[in-house]
Amino acid sequence: MNTKKKTSCNFVSLVDKNLGAASWMAGVALLVLIAGCKSTTTSTTTSQPQQSNRQPQVLSPFDPCPEPLQDLAGALLNFMSQYNRLPPTLEDLPPLKPSTPLALTCPLSKQKYIYNPDGIKFPQGRWAVVYDAAPSHSNYRWAIVFAEAKQAGHAPVPTVIAISEAEFKAATELPTFSK
Repeated sequence: MNTKKKTSCNFVSLVDKNLGAASWMAGVALLVLIAGCKSTTTSTTTSQPQQSNRQPQVLSPFDPCPEPLQDLAGALLNFMSQYNRLPPTLEDLPPLKPSTPLALTCPLSKQKYIYNPDGIKFPQGRWAVVYDAAPSHSNYRWAIVFAEAKQAGHAPVPTVIAISEAEFKAATELPTFSK
């Protein structure tokens, strides 16, 4: 009978500890919710005030566009390492896998990617050489962007990023001059 009492007391003690821990965790979660989340983000372009009733646009994690651009970026890097230059056209790129041709159109918009070997210049020594023809991804364009090599004598490395339409327009619009 002592063992039953001891087991019962241990069970009650265990339940009290678990309830105490759960209450403590719920209290911490409540404090976090009350305090709110703060985010620090930096932008390379001057920001314009957003309308308060506008939802921020988010890229879908199911967006099919980055994957074929990663393949293109790899093919561009292979071409650069062999010939020390970018190809004249994307059609001149051999595929990474001989049995799988490179996708040269956006899977979402079905528009052909724009290829500009000279690149569109962006801040921080970056330039986009392949990019979506339209901002079909929540007002973003996926692009293959090169950055200047970190070490002399090394090739620049391509990266696939999403560029907001505002940043893209800022990089491609010609300045206006007032009279």
